[in-house]
Amino acid sequence: MPDATLLPPAKAKLCRLAGAVFLLSALAMPFVIVTAGVTPGASPYCGVGDGCVWKAQPGVLLAEETRIEVAASPVTQRRFEAYAARGDVRIALALIDAVDTVPFALLMLSVGLALRRLGGTARDALPQALRWLRRAAIAAITWSLAQPVYESLVETILSPGTPDGPTIIPTINLGTIGTTLLLAFAAYAAVWALEAAVRAQRDLAEFV
Repeated sequence: MPDATLLPPAKAKLCRLAGAVFLLSALAMPFVIVTAGVTPGASPYCGVGDGCVWKAQPGVLLAEETRIEVAASPVTQRRFEAYAARGDVRIALALIDAVDTVPFALLMLSVGLALRRLGGTARDALPQALRWLRRAAIAAITWSLAQPVYESLVETILSPGTPDGPTIIPTINLGTIGTTLLLAFAAYAAVWALEAAVRAQRDLAEFV
């Protein structure tokens, strides 16, 4: 006889379905990395008579002040676009995007597997789900710390095509980093507390 699910059947099925969505999102991340190199800063662009196309717009990856400097004249705009179109620059942008995308993919993967475990029939479904949620929280912490690294690398690799020329540009937004880190640590603390409660309940059951 198969083990019963931890949750009611309808909720267990919903958990498994939600988990599948997260897993599919994680599997899409390699495509995101490739797209970041092939069409940096891409977004749908609709022109008169041309229909809608997926157009690379590397300028959107720059800081606002730098973007204004680049757009100040057609010459600087063309120079920047020509630089951003180089093969080595696009490969570098794809690799840099992995700094941001890989931790996010691990976050999606861990949440997806946690939900799948929670909706499963294993006897230790809850401890398994909590282990994956702990890994998701660690991935979220890593992702938060990767943000300034990613932004700094993007600005630096694109700087030779800007009017200021090659420059190392550290980009740190303490407000954003602080908020995401606090949320990630809060999630980790909550999972740790739940794991401790599950272990204590199991020890008590064995003692009784």
